[in-house]
Amino acid sequence: MLARCVRTASTRCFHARALPNSQHADAAATLGDIITCLEDAKPPIPSTPPVGTVFPPSKVPAKSTKAGNPFDEKHIKPYSIKPQRYSLYCQSTRNNTITTLMDNEFHPVAFYSGGSCGFKKVNRSSYEAGYQCAVRMFKNIEELRNKKRLEIDIYFKGFGQGRDALQRALMTSEGDKVRELVVSVTDRTPIKIGGTRAKKARRL
Repeated sequence: MLARCVRTASTRCFHARALPNSQHADAAATLGDIITCLEDAKPPIPSTPPVGTVFPPSKVPAKSTKAGNPFDEKHIKPYSIKPQRYSLYCQSTRNNTITTLMDNEFHPVAFYSGGSCGFKKVNRSSYEAGYQCAVRMFKNIEELRNKKRLEIDIYFKGFGQGRDALQRALMTSEGDKVRELVVSVTDRTPIKIGGTRAKKARRL
């Protein structure tokens, strides 16, 4: 309807220029009717909001940008240090027991064996030698625990007597502080299934 009124008004204005003076009044009256029609075609003004509401809506108050005291206890966030993952390797053979402690980058931190604990020849593979290796290693771990947070993964390899010695030393009172740090225990002993021909048995 609005487009039709506009087209009609433009056409009549063009023809009104060629009309004589007597008909100018009729053309002006027609234009007045068209303008009234255009005003009626405007979109209605929105109604007033219901009673009790604020119009326009009030602005949300902005948050205060004032910074608090950074040394106040309320603004101090707890800083947690991720514990370092250490690895304790126990290689127990028929001839010796070797224990090695490595850090998270696999650098050796401590090393003990039956020979370094004072045992000679055949005694290096005994149960007591493995027990002494475990006790000295536990003391070293306790010293590291006082300096930093750490977790320990234990890896066993071999079926010698030092394997059982380290397990039992870990369950005694000497391994109480170390036992709390142990996360996992893994057995890495290779087991031969089939394989090559066994070595000739030794004859005495």
